[in-house]
Amino acid sequence: MKYIISESSARKLAYEGIKDVINELGLERSEIDSFIIYSMTDDDLGYDPVVIEFDSEDGRLYVQIKYFENILNLFGYNTTEEQEKIFSDWLKYYEDIKPDYVEF
Repeated sequence: MKYIISESSARKLAYEGIKDVINELGLERSEIDSFIIYSMTDDDLGYDPVVIEFDSEDGRLYVQIKYFENILNLFGYNTTEEQEKIFSDWLKYYEDIKPDYVEF
């Protein structure tokens, strides 16, 4: 069965998918100085626990994209530009902040 949904509805579903990944990973949101950080709770993991980081000083949104590959592929966000846009829009949707640029 095929469903037709609007582009805005598909984007909202993608935002929810990103939020679901954050919840599944058990990421904690914290604000430190000029940063909003979504990170894993244990610093003794042996790898970088920061998965998403926004720096309000330079407007940079950093995302460890590997955690979101499945949801990006599901919604057809295959190019870097599309991925940058969906994460930029996601931050605007959930945090009401528009980043100046996105890094992976």
